[in-house]
Amino acid sequence: MKILVIPTTDWIRHPVPNRLNFIFDNLAEEHDVYVLHFGLLRFSQLAARETKCQLVAASWINVEDPSLYYLLNFPYHLWKIRHIVKKLDIDVILSTNILPSFAANFAHSTVVFDYLDHLEESASIYYPGSALGDIVKQVVSLITRYNLRTAHSVITVTKELSAFLQDLGIKDITVIPNGVDTKLLRPLSMQEAKKSLGLKGVVLGYVGSLEHWVDLESVVSAMPHLDATLLVVGPGLFTDYGDEIKKMAKDLGVSDRIIFTGAVEYGLLSRYISAMDIGLNPLKMMKKNEYAAGGKVFNYLACGRPVLSSRMISLEKLLGDEIYYYDDVESFIMQVEKILSVGSDELRYRSLAEKYDWREIARSYENVLNEASKNHG
Repeated sequence: MKILVIPTTDWIRHPVPNRLNFIFDNLAEEHDVYVLHFGLLRFSQLAARETKCQLVAASWINVEDPSLYYLLNFPYHLWKIRHIVKKLDIDVILSTNILPSFAANFAHSTVVFDYLDHLEESASIYYPGSALGDIVKQVVSLITRYNLRTAHSVITVTKELSAFLQDLGIKDITVIPNGVDTKLLRPLSMQEAKKSLGLKGVVLGYVGSLEHWVDLESVVSAMPHLDATLLVVGPGLFTDYGDEIKKMAKDLGVSDRIIFTGAVEYGLLSRYISAMDIGLNPLKMMKKNEYAAGGKVFNYLACGRPVLSSRMISLEKLLGDEIYYYDDVESFIMQVEKILSVGSDELRYRSLAEKYDWREIARSYENVLNEASKNHG
């Protein structure tokens, strides 16, 4: 197949690779995969990751704000997508973005839309508490619904998101969950991992972006009541959320027990996660989080670590009592103490993660694209 991927962000420089990076680097071993490359100014100074996909430059006007970037570049993206489809005789477009995906509807090609999460919330969260955020949410909602209804078929990550899409009238939906590269992320000796990072005692860890959909507020609020270190691994993207958390930690007098590493290359995460006694998945209660089971949970499990997550319906239905849940600061403290007293079953967690390896997930993805590509021409 000849596949054109329209991703959510900069394919090679965004500091946190998402599911499409893993899936299509696998599929590129057997298919011709072209990726519309959005060279976002915010990430331009970061080192580029390797990819097996073929990048197609898609930036005409570079600006710092991501929403403005896609708005200003829309006419160019419209032309570029149509041009690529015709020139390369693309069989199927896999689309996840908002405005570029809207442009793909006019490229005279079969489109499969991957609904990763509630995109309107994902887009508006970068403008917390502002009128602009409300406007972005409404506009993105309208465009996304059009994209979904015009797509040949839709892929999403959980049964809960599938039910949401069915309520919108979408019929051809395939659930393909998030996963993990179990060859790259593996358990290491906790003692050696802690020593290499200069850590001692109990370590609670978070791996992921520092943005307003995360609930590190509850975790930091619990720290005065716990004899532990909090290891925060990941970058801020577009807002000052990380700075707000650092200020909160200082106000509570726990700054000396919280370590912020910034961005860490995915291939190096095994050492950081293996140094953790518990991997944390703290999320605010919003549709974006409640119905979409993110990949960090599988990263922790792949390294054999127990997971403590905000109580989210999608995770509870997907993983049940294989992981732990909390509802507020008090229950977070209780669950941490419970997990530490029970101990970790590294082999069981690792075995669970292996069921969600990206290589297996890529095969399911390939089947959907193959079926859609039969309509090509």
